[in-house]
Amino acid sequence: GFRYLTRLVAGAIPMTMEAWDPGYPSLLKFLSTRIQYGIPAADALYKWAAVHGDHVYRIRGTRGTVHMLDIESRSGHFAHVQNWQLCDRGSDFGVEDDGSLEIVLSYKEQPGNWVQIPEGFGDLILRQYFYDWEKEVPAQLHISRDGACYPAPALSSADIAMRGQLLIDWLRNLPGFFAEQVSSYYAGGINEVVFDSLSIGWADLRYGKAAYECESDEALIVSVVPPTATYWSMQLYSQYWDARDWHLRQSSINGRQAVLDEDGVFRAVISHHDPGVVNWLDTADQIRGLLSVRYFRAESIPVPAVQRVKLSELQQHLPEKHQKINPEQRSEILRRRVEAVTRCGRL
Repeated sequence: GFRYLTRLVAGAIPMTMEAWDPGYPSLLKFLSTRIQYGIPAADALYKWAAVHGDHVYRIRGTRGTVHMLDIESRSGHFAHVQNWQLCDRGSDFGVEDDGSLEIVLSYKEQPGNWVQIPEGFGDLILRQYFYDWEKEVPAQLHISRDGACYPAPALSSADIAMRGQLLIDWLRNLPGFFAEQVSSYYAGGINEVVFDSLSIGWADLRYGKAAYECESDEALIVSVVPPTATYWSMQLYSQYWDARDWHLRQSSINGRQAVLDEDGVFRAVISHHDPGVVNWLDTADQIRGLLSVRYFRAESIPVPAVQRVKLSELQQHLPEKHQKINPEQRSEILRRRVEAVTRCGRL
């Protein structure tokens, strides 16, 4: 809980005191392995910028080969999350033959790749979702305002007062909002997955939620036939809705990383100790936590089943040919995992 509090404060400062400037915005990486809150996906690189409907902005750069790229605009500021309303979203952008990309952001419609922004103050969330962590190339993008003149005006005492109030509002509003969202994970009971919506999430994503409980001598087998979908994943979180140290531990698995059994079923094992199977979800020694399932543009919504067993009896509940892994192989997978996170700029 104390670590979560420090992450919340560390995340608040750049988005309130430092980067709340729609006149001279920049794309700020606001979630990472070190700053986490609000159910971040291990597969995603998150960036944020302040905007205002009086201006026209352009996001320029290269698209890269990242699996999914999405931009959403919202009115207001995340510090006022209860009133933080979706304005527009875009993900299917035209890209030039050389891989370059330009997106116009404005209140009034523009030709080409265009995302509408709110009439007044607002902000942008830019998500890049990686499926093949080791090979996909992240987009290299920057934002600028049409007509901006440099140097930017010096900060005034009024600017500091407004930003300081945003910081206070952030710390007053977000913990309660996140706690309310976490309560929905207990709707189906312990170790029961239910699907629900998420007001601050991606509109095309369906979210599976479960509160899990697993003692040190137990394992949870999560089984599902994955849907036909652009993307799917499973990930463990703390009861504070922040992620485990997913760059150092295998606390998430996506559809590209998953290994299915011969019967087409994906079986993941949640446990405190390495069970010697490839689809391990590492609890990081936490008996209780949250499990999130993400399906993006899925043709169906299969609900995973969760079976609680003794760790010593795990192999009796898995198929005979379920893929096994030794400690040396696990170490190599995790070494490559952290290197891939660093390469993609998500550390």
